[in-house]
Amino acid sequence: MLRLSAAGRALFITSGAAQNCRAYWGPYSVTKAALEALVKTYAREIEETAVRANLLNPGPVRTAMRAQAMPGEDPATLPAPEEIAPNFVTMTRPGFAYNGATYDHVAGRFQEL
Repeated sequence: MLRLSAAGRALFITSGAAQNCRAYWGPYSVTKAALEALVKTYAREIEETAVRANLLNPGPVRTAMRAQAMPGEDPATLPAPEEIAPNFVTMTRPGFAYNGATYDHVAGRFQEL
């Protein structure tokens, strides 16, 4: 269906845990690293199509998962999901041309393939 679209977009959520490995977070770090490799490979495979595949690293966000993983953290110090949402919208618009890039919300920049 993405290839049939005039501007198919696939957006995947990653985490700094893919590079910043912490004790006892092995399964999470490994799956995020694998996801990044998969998306970057897919991006190379679709270079000659209208489809674009990218990654978004939202950084720490005020979610139930984050509260469970970091029980001592004050959730009021973290951005709410709706503060991150505009990034999702931007990266899935037809005019978004990046392919194989990772947007780091905290740093406010893209890292290209």
